[in-house]
Amino acid sequence: MMMLKALFTGLLAITAHAAPTSSTAKACDDIANALPQDRTPHRLSIQYTSEMLDYWSVALRSQDPACMILPRTADEVATVVRILNQYPDVHFAVKSGGHSPNLGHATAKDGVLISTAEMKGATYSAETGYAYVKPGGEWNDVIGDLEIQGVTVLGGRLGVVGVGGLLLQGGLSFLSAQHGMASDNIVEWEMVTANGTVRRVKASEEPELAVALRGSGSQFGIVTEFVVRAYPRPPIWGGMRTYTNKKKIDEVLAAAYRFTAENKDDIKAAIIPATQHFAPGGPNGPELLVLYIFYDGPEPPRDGPLAKILAIKPDTDSAKEQSYASFLKANGALIALDQSRQQFRTFTLPYLPGVPDMSIQIQEKLSELLKPVLSNPLRLTARCGIGFQPLPAVIAAESKKRGGNAMGLDGDDLDRVVLELVCSGWTLPGDDEVMADVTRSLVKWLEAKVAEWTGGGTSYYLPLFMNDAAWDQDVMGSYRGYEEFKALQEEADPEGFFSGRGGGFVY
Repeated sequence: MMMLKALFTGLLAITAHAAPTSSTAKACDDIANALPQDRTPHRLSIQYTSEMLDYWSVALRSQDPACMILPRTADEVATVVRILNQYPDVHFAVKSGGHSPNLGHATAKDGVLISTAEMKGATYSAETGYAYVKPGGEWNDVIGDLEIQGVTVLGGRLGVVGVGGLLLQGGLSFLSAQHGMASDNIVEWEMVTANGTVRRVKASEEPELAVALRGSGSQFGIVTEFVVRAYPRPPIWGGMRTYTNKKKIDEVLAAAYRFTAENKDDIKAAIIPATQHFAPGGPNGPELLVLYIFYDGPEPPRDGPLAKILAIKPDTDSAKEQSYASFLKANGALIALDQSRQQFRTFTLPYLPGVPDMSIQIQEKLSELLKPVLSNPLRLTARCGIGFQPLPAVIAAESKKRGGNAMGLDGDDLDRVVLELVCSGWTLPGDDEVMADVTRSLVKWLEAKVAEWTGGGTSYYLPLFMNDAAWDQDVMGSYRGYEEFKALQEEADPEGFFSGRGGGFVY
């Protein structure tokens, strides 16, 4: 019953705006009059069309706003916010790279869309040792800009992922075992607050607020620049491997699961095994595993957990010594080509050495849930998969060392695995709920299985990972510091400008 209520409420929030209201039209006019003409492109312009096509999930491309704003400075964002404050019934959204498939998070159907597409890229100061990162665009932009100067920052593991969303929601990186999560490395935020003020938040001066900003999404302000710790970036070794043989897929999954706990002594290594289940009789075959491999050095280790995984011979292998920028760009190239409807959902697992086949069990359950769904010939191109993302305690320890984030990770915590459940490839809008029900059912099964695997233990802290969460998941409610962060958010946004009007995950 609670799930149905949550779904009903969420659907109301997404569909309630059938057409722009008179207040929205007035707000759009006021904004257009206050900004340079090219900041508010007409819906028939190439600029407007290009921006609406720049959503990864095609389901979002039809969510036309009443007006689109393309600010270039923090002051211009502040002007927009001050005008929106005069129209309290007008909803809005902020768009970074457009990678999230959640309706209403970076879309504002019949509302005001603030896109940061004109605020992208990064610069580096050798004097401070920090990178100055803009929120728009994708990680290919940021990493490419910084590599010229011989440094990098923690960011997306696929170069096509949006910048602002990843940094605001936590961000796992191939460098996380060495330096924590991406958000842990932010030392300063330039942001526009709920009343339209431009301010800078320094972690050294406001540590409690800094922790909240690292993983609370866009509930405290519209960030117009991140100041982030930068690290030297020599060439790395890495690439992608693929497997289609069921026995080898199971071998990789089992070895990758052990890697989560066993690889604590080699923090330069990182992996993401990501599976795909396809429709029987479809064009892609029944099952595929893509293994993303990273090693922070010119060649991989000859022994240890990563070497054991590498010993499993793949069908294809692109791993080699290369620049970090080229590695991330290649990782995201195929994802960028996937022009279809998309959905995410997440779940956090405890690492349990007594359940060594946990990943395999989860795979088999997903396959079982998908069979009746993908048997429909109208869904021959549909598919679902799981990214099994290691979140070992060493990452939590590095997070804590840097001041911590909203997920509340601690070095004394257990090792974890973060699941990214991804469905894509279908064409009919009516199938959106059908595909969402597959991952909802898997999460429900996982909740019961974790209780079974742990003997009903309640001591496991398993916060949800916002970057991979579905719109109907209570991410903030899973944080151990929920009450504290909620109070901070209400203090910063007493009128509910962001929490009530701006979309995204809320406290």
